[in-house]
Amino acid sequence: MGIFKLSENISIKKKGENYLLFDNLNGNIYKINEVSYKILSLCNGKNTEEDIIKNITSSFSVAHEEAVKDFNVLMQNLLERLYVANV
Repeated sequence: MGIFKLSENISIKKKGENYLLFDNLNGNIYKINEVSYKILSLCNGKNTEEDIIKNITSSFSVAHEEAVKDFNVLMQNLLERLYVANV
């Protein structure tokens, strides 16, 4: 079970109805959805993978299996880009 932490090189922000991920190293800005924003906001180096998934299932009324699948896809992408680390 992983514990994830955001890289110091990225930041996330809610601006109006939009959720944004900023890559502070190269200046890229990515529009993300509300669920991704929530997951990233929980990647604080303290929450376990299961903590984050439980939070998502209760916050968005999504099935546990769907939350796990979406979480794994997002984390794989973010780990490859070095936007999060498994601590």
